[in-house]
Amino acid sequence: MTASPAFATTPAADRYPSHDEQVRQRLQDAALACVRELGFNKVSMRHIAERSGLVRQTVYNYYSSKFDLLGEAFLREGTQLALEIADHIRAIDNIEDQFVETFLFLVEALPRNPILALMAEPGNEFLSTIRMDLPFDQFGQLVFGDVFRSHPALGAQAEEISEYWSRNALSFLTFRTIERSREELESYVRRRLVPGLRLQDFIR
Repeated sequence: MTASPAFATTPAADRYPSHDEQVRQRLQDAALACVRELGFNKVSMRHIAERSGLVRQTVYNYYSSKFDLLGEAFLREGTQLALEIADHIRAIDNIEDQFVETFLFLVEALPRNPILALMAEPGNEFLSTIRMDLPFDQFGQLVFGDVFRSHPALGAQAEEISEYWSRNALSFLTFRTIERSREELESYVRRRLVPGLRLQDFIR
């Protein structure tokens, strides 16, 4: 991609999008539709232009390549997922339960999204770059913002905690070797991953 990735730190403002924003969203929607139908490797800028109803030059005016376009689409979808998780866990009082439910939500939701599901597919140069450059701290701030604000000591470690939790969820999806039920996965997360958060060090 041409710029460092960044999740939106706040929900979109309640305003009418500019012309450029509308075109970008139109192209991203077209790209996602093409990925669903053709798979990532077969999608070209020509496919995206045809699907969007725009000429190819217009596509290149906004994005230098399909990697650039899909990278931005990925961040859009990731931001939306983070906000969905944050809303989902808001009703959970126990902090450990919030982290566990976030892990389970990620593992269940990513495979259902055509662009985010690519994260779990090894062996693709674009995906490898995305995995290395992901702003996990920003993702974590969106998901756990309320927790970090309520517990400043925990919030001071937000970047490290967010990366630890998100990378473990991604690794589980990418290198899954044992199929587990939701109950079995929850038990595994509590036994093997939650201790690494060291929540007891931050919450008294």
